[in-house]
Amino acid sequence: MQRRAFITLIGGAAAWPLIARAQQPKVWRIGVLGHVPPTPAMLSAFRDGMRGRGYVEGQNLTIDVRWPQGSFDQDPSVATELVNSNVDVIVTWSAPATIAARRATSSIPIVMASVGDPVGLGFIASLARPGGNITGLSAIAVDLSAKLMELFAELVPGMKRVGVVQNPDNPLATAYLRETEDAVRKLNMQVQVVNAQTSDEFDRAFAQLSAESVDGVVVIPDPMVIEHSRRIAELAQSARLPTAFQRRENVDAGGLLSYGADLNYQFRQAAGYVDRILKGEKPAELPVMQPTKFELVINLKTAKALGLTVPLIMQMTADEVIE
Repeated sequence: MQRRAFITLIGGAAAWPLIARAQQPKVWRIGVLGHVPPTPAMLSAFRDGMRGRGYVEGQNLTIDVRWPQGSFDQDPSVATELVNSNVDVIVTWSAPATIAARRATSSIPIVMASVGDPVGLGFIASLARPGGNITGLSAIAVDLSAKLMELFAELVPGMKRVGVVQNPDNPLATAYLRETEDAVRKLNMQVQVVNAQTSDEFDRAFAQLSAESVDGVVVIPDPMVIEHSRRIAELAQSARLPTAFQRRENVDAGGLLSYGADLNYQFRQAAGYVDRILKGEKPAELPVMQPTKFELVINLKTAKALGLTVPLIMQMTADEVIE
């Protein structure tokens, strides 16, 4: 072999590791922060949304899911630790998680997967131009209270006294409660309000409402309500109390009726925001999206167990009837 050819061969061999390294794809790090763990279906929807945009875990994507032990007040470091892990974007589920993420960083982009009133809570300047490092999806859940009560009253005729379960630590609790109480009173019903966010507190709440002889229970949306969905359904069925929610997860678990935005769909949409940010767009300039479709879900099995007849027109207009 000639000397020049040998040197060229050696030089080319030495460059191979550099070429290989140059061809390695960028691995994007996404943090998901919840007040409680997002459901497997929510995370699956987010992964599907990312995969559809070319991001695959183990290739060019890692997803780090975190939540506090107890609450963010009890475990304030969980958001800071996520920020310090050098994530590129943080996806938050719930107002408490968004508050924790905002306190931990003003530079890393934050995408809200679902927050009821991001303007009212001060997360963004406006829906059209959020400003700052936060954008994403609003659930506008507070505005749904009146429609939920109308549907509930139609499904449970003769209701006179309605129990309302709320988590007082939720930043949106006051707004949710005000809207729900107004909706109940407009239907000429009385309201009995109780607080709950832990399993034991839900036990006591339903025992109290049963003793107060309420005719039905509205459970104000909160991540804790989804986390304890099965226990809430068991308590309601044991007390023979119809229940209404804004999240279908509670009806899947055995609740009677829900009307609200689809959280799984919103998590899938959140992936679109993450993709746009990773490609260089600024959260401050990405308008916050509001849901345009709300789903009515009815658990027919639960209705029958409670001795309720679901009107045929309601069954036909429902997005899903669980039998």
